[in-house]
Amino acid sequence: MGRWKEARWPYLAFVLIEVVIFGSGSAVTKFAYESISPLWCLAVRFGLATLVFALFFGRRMYRRLRTARVRAWLPAALGMAVSYLCCNVALDLTTATNVGFLVALPVVFAPLLSAVVGRTRYPRALIPFQGAVAAGLYLLCSQGGSLSVGAGELMALGSSVALAVALVFGKEALAELDAVTVAGTQIAVAFLLCLGCAIVLEPPVNLAAVQPVAWGIILFLALLSTCLTFFLQSVALDRLSSTTVSLLLTGEPVFTALFAYWWLGETLSVTGFVGAVLIVATVIAATYVDGRADAPVAPAVPATAAAQRAPSAVAVSGGTIAPGALAPVSVPAVAAVPGPAAPRVAFGFRAGSHYGRRLGLGSWVLARTGRGEDSLAA
Repeated sequence: MGRWKEARWPYLAFVLIEVVIFGSGSAVTKFAYESISPLWCLAVRFGLATLVFALFFGRRMYRRLRTARVRAWLPAALGMAVSYLCCNVALDLTTATNVGFLVALPVVFAPLLSAVVGRTRYPRALIPFQGAVAAGLYLLCSQGGSLSVGAGELMALGSSVALAVALVFGKEALAELDAVTVAGTQIAVAFLLCLGCAIVLEPPVNLAAVQPVAWGIILFLALLSTCLTFFLQSVALDRLSSTTVSLLLTGEPVFTALFAYWWLGETLSVTGFVGAVLIVATVIAATYVDGRADAPVAPAVPATAAAQRAPSAVAVSGGTIAPGALAPVSVPAVAAVPGPAAPRVAFGFRAGSHYGRRLGLGSWVLARTGRGEDSLAA
């Protein structure tokens, strides 16, 4: 049971589920554009998703947001809203495979932004993996030719930068809020932004003219590609780093290309297939390396504890004395020295995180890590 609680694979699986849903959504969205414009499609999609979250989690989100700082959740919400806005407009201007390539570039931007925000050193060990992923993405989406740069490609690149912002600041937001609230704020802000842009930039939508197929696609995008994926991403960010999540998201263009081949007739050449294999292999290797770096280190035995360990018998001149023959010696209590921050435990949730507090894991963490064992035993 302990191994399950500390496992990373459930959270990796959450992101992979998100990637598959995103990949299929990028392909089917083009069918919806046949009877509804991109901005109004986004507005209706996020409006339905906001309604679902308000219906099921409205009171819970309101209680959380009453005491939370606006700057704790607004940057991530704005980043996600801008990312979706740019991505869906790009889908109307260029091919789905080109959009998949450029939208997957948070793997380049997220580590840099995370180092700036967290004031930490840039992870140089990640550079080879970033280079390999970029090469694989190019082979996948350029199909052996060259990527043309137009308005659609620029919008997709902006979507990638905004998604990196959402990942990095979403990680920060989870220090104060739970995954449901973070996902709900992102959906609500995306709805308001897309609705405003649709009113200003596009003519009013005629809902009666929207085809049933488009309505089905919008429902799929609202319930699965928005509500479910936003929640899974927030849960995963509470356990994984934004860099790891951005690496896993690079698998999206692989599924986008597959679904685009099946449904849109966009071909996948041998070069594209090689690029897809390179992306998958690199993501697996990078995730494995990152997991080994995050593996907990066995705590060292304190010097005081080692000093108090007595041998089975005490040697003296003329013989030995059994342990029970010695008079007990009182040892003065030693004040506990604060150790490092508590590690991630109990299904990946840190003791200081929202879920750690809810599950009351403080003493369990001390017992597992060897910190404060004397006080617990007493």
